Amino acid sequence: MRALKKPLDRDAWLRKALDVLFLSGIVQIKVEVLARKLKLTKGSFYWHFKDRDDLLRSMVDWWRGQQLTFIARLAEQQVADPASQIRAVINFTQHTADSHHDVAMREFARFNKGAAAAVAAVDQQRVDYLSRLFREADFTDAEALLRARALYFYQVGEYTTSLMIDPGLRDELAERQFKLLICRPVEA
Repeated sequence: MRALKKPLDRDAWLRKALDVLFLSGIVQIKVEVLARKLKLTKGSFYWHFKDRDDLLRSMVDWWRGQQLTFIARLAEQQVADPASQIRAVINFTQHTADSHHDVAMREFARFNKGAAAAVAAVDQQRVDYLSRLFREADFTDAEALLRARALYFYQVGEYTTSLMIDPGLRDELAERQFKLLICRPVEA
């Protein structure tokens, strides 16, 4: 007796579409390509999506939702003080495995208004979250924003460039980054 394949859910299609977007670009986001990669029929695709445009809109919405969940998971971490939370954010983001979806969505955002709006909204929420952490660590609003943006732009730069780095060195640099960002400004 042949075992029945468990049908894939909508998230599997969206995850695979973002993988393809990252690896091959928007032109390869095709029903046939995705179905072949998932080893499913096109009928399975149409069970979840009206058409390719529905898939593209859904990719943006799904990615945005995933990123908001990511921010919520960071906020839920139980730490003793704001500085420890900042360290936890640095460590968490240094070891995340899903940054390629972020890179793919940023590329898509270059020519898709919906994706551009989603990326801008997620970027703003991330910077706002980091700014709040630095304010809670007793930095002024201006200092908190500067540090939040420095941290965020560093993190985005880490995974959007093609520069490879040894994982041990990345961890060492993350610790140095934390110490640099959390130190108090010298009064003139």
